[in-house]
Amino acid sequence: MKNLFIAVAFLFLLTSFAQTIEIAAGAGTGAFYFIEETDNDILSAYNSPASLYFDVTYHFKDRIDGIKLRIQNTSVHVVGKDYQTGIAIDGTVESFTTSLLYDRISADKMFNIGYHFGMGLTQQEFKQQKNTNLRAIEDRFMSITFGGIFSLRLREKLRLNFETALLWTDPITTLRGSENWQTAGEDISFLGQIGISYRFKQTYFNV
Repeated sequence: MKNLFIAVAFLFLLTSFAQTIEIAAGAGTGAFYFIEETDNDILSAYNSPASLYFDVTYHFKDRIDGIKLRIQNTSVHVVGKDYQTGIAIDGTVESFTTSLLYDRISADKMFNIGYHFGMGLTQQEFKQQKNTNLRAIEDRFMSITFGGIFSLRLREKLRLNFETALLWTDPITTLRGSENWQTAGEDISFLGQIGISYRFKQTYFNV
């Protein structure tokens, strides 16, 4: 609830002072926790990855960059054995990440190429056995995002966006060593997403 309040307050500030506000939403898939997937010593597999996102971007006046607030959801089915305990798992991992990203595009043209990067807070729910009453294991940690953006103008204010991104969850634990690692949690995920964005131009409270 606290994170939601902070996000809403930030959105209010953006809409009050921005020269241009852009909202975007989309969905996709990818390769989640792919370091675990490529490690032959880890007996778990991640299937049916899905992702959703919602963005609000503040564009600086007379510039091609801005600040983006992103809410990212990822969900994946995991089956195999738990990394730390070795018990059998057949469940789901779902995460919600709220990030603040620096966003930059090449120019406001028909076809744009750009990138964004930044940091955020991820809340993860790991349900080890689906279709049971077992309580999900909850965790929170820092995350880092770096992504490329490919954008096509459909109408004056409407764009179709293709995005590829790396989401590094819990980098601190990653660097602490394998004895601290766990199923899901600290790892790198590749996201491929497609979405729509709409740009609003403000005529008041401009800076």
